[in-house]
Amino acid sequence: MFSGIIKEQGVVKSINNGILSVAVKMIGKNAYIGQSIAVNGLCLTVKKINYPVLFFDFTPETYLASAIKYLKINESVNIEPALSVNSDISGHFVLGHIDGIGRLKAKKRTGNSIIIGVKIINSIDDDIKKYIIRKGSIGVDGISLTVNEIKNDIFFVSIIPLTYNETNLKFKTTGDYVNLESDIIEKTVVNRLDDISDKKAALTIQFLAENGFM
Repeated sequence: MFSGIIKEQGVVKSINNGILSVAVKMIGKNAYIGQSIAVNGLCLTVKKINYPVLFFDFTPETYLASAIKYLKINESVNIEPALSVNSDISGHFVLGHIDGIGRLKAKKRTGNSIIIGVKIINSIDDDIKKYIIRKGSIGVDGISLTVNEIKNDIFFVSIIPLTYNETNLKFKTTGDYVNLESDIIEKTVVNRLDDISDKKAALTIQFLAENGFM
């Protein structure tokens, strides 16, 4: 589990045959085999270390479902190690399980912020839009962001200077691809409400007790 607060940026060194290698800085000094690290929001496992380069396996499913297939050599990627029990959670709960792919359609500066518009172009369950709500949380390339506005299949987020400068967003231009992960809390609530609706069940004392709310 992650928080969506990027710790540093890495640099892609190679990507082939289901293996991604990334050069890192401080995080690499304490990395260990089997560690979970989010790379652009993808939860990957360290398989080999040749400091400062970390090596990760990725599956064909991950390749097809995420923006990893669009990565280029020497591209900057967001890095966050998994949370520990005493970690500060300044963002929101991020699992590192990508829901889909987005593509930047707009990027402009407004005051001291940068507004980015992201169009949803691929969704694992074909319905990621219903999990994205105004003022809700969204993971974009692993960054915990807040949705400001939604227009059809494009949502907009406002980036503060610190986040912009400390992540790969400063290198992104319109047309670039990003990984998307909806908020697990919003997803759970929507799915449970869908279950109730599908079963045409009323919200009863019995239902609340059976599902641990009482």
